Amino acid sequence: MTISAYKKRKTAVKEMRNVRVWDEIECLEEEFIHGKTPFRCPEMVPAGVKDDDFCVPEDCPKTLPQPKFTSPFSSFPQNELEELERCITLANELLLALSAEDDDDETNARSLQVSLRSFRNQFVTVYYSCKEKKEEVCGYFLDAGNDFIIIENADTNNITILPTVRLLSIHNMDRRKKSDDEDEPELLCINPCLRRNLTFHFGEIVTRSPYLLNIFFGLKLSMLLDSYTGYYAYIQTETDKFEQDGTLEKVDESDLLLKKYDEEQWIDFEDICLIELEK
Repeated sequence: MTISAYKKRKTAVKEMRNVRVWDEIECLEEEFIHGKTPFRCPEMVPAGVKDDDFCVPEDCPKTLPQPKFTSPFSSFPQNELEELERCITLANELLLALSAEDDDDETNARSLQVSLRSFRNQFVTVYYSCKEKKEEVCGYFLDAGNDFIIIENADTNNITILPTVRLLSIHNMDRRKKSDDEDEPELLCINPCLRRNLTFHFGEIVTRSPYLLNIFFGLKLSMLLDSYTGYYAYIQTETDKFEQDGTLEKVDESDLLLKKYDEEQWIDFEDICLIELEK
């Protein structure tokens, strides 16, 4: 384990179905909804109304459901066939990510991130490599970036971050079948005014939110940790016999600075096995 014995506390694992690592979306919604007129369908807005008074409405007619038919080439029932096709699609995406050429690392990382994000809101056991040993950590999978994953540690309830290059395997402990709601696009049910501003002011809005940046482009570990400066961190490394701990003072592109009392220590990202941040 990465936390000193006296720092640990055993707590019951709680449901994390609606956890957000960042809450900027709620702030943006409050900003854009404040002072706006009631929502109206585009077809009902008079020609003379200013564009600023228009938001995509909540009560526009819904798309009519389309009938679905069981494939005539399959003997599986419809629900089993859909689950099988979903599993095949996820497996193909993961295989494509792992088979990407070495000279296309950015595409490889982004594809792997998309595959790993399918574990969100599930209880998992993550196996990773450190000092040529197989280590493990359990908790709720919160999100994945270009080169890291985030889980809520089941033992400490702290945020635990693992570099993707350290991962050996991820075991899903939730045997329940995913509901249809969990397969919906992530931004399907956002505030209409936020949807409008994403459409017309995409760059300005997305760059203000690490959450949105991660969805559309993928965050790197250095970008994530930069938003956690000032937090107390415990870091397990490849080179140190014991974990390093201290306040996260500064983050650069390839390393970070920990400060404990009057001592400072720089840690290279390549040496990091696991980072745990106190809430």
